[in-house]
Amino acid sequence: MMNERRKIKGKNEVVLLPPVDIYETDDAFILKCEMPGVEKDNIEILLDNDELTIKGIVKENGEDLGTLTYSEYRLYNYERKFRVGDNINGSAINASLDNGILTITLPKSEKVKPRKIEITFEK
Repeated sequence: MMNERRKIKGKNEVVLLPPVDIYETDDAFILKCEMPGVEKDNIEILLDNDELTIKGIVKENGEDLGTLTYSEYRLYNYERKFRVGDNINGSAINASLDNGILTITLPKSEKVKPRKIEITFEK
């Protein structure tokens, strides 16, 4: 998983760029985004000016395991941005989360969907 460093409000923050697979069907684009450790309530999906932003915030579980004497494990938040065109029906986007995999369905607008042209018979 790749990461990027950003400066936010005067401090450095590391944000993971979650791996994403993108599928295309006749009716939609489907994004499968790996975001382990993120709960449904801590995910934000925003479509603004043809840019889709996905953010996931990982919260510590608060489990008290004792005094930390050595650490390599870090919790990082996730963020990924995609440029989408006007071929997406923004009002019909939906998302689901299952076992750390976020699935976002971006339905195509009617103007870009393939359509079958009927042939008429003239006498």
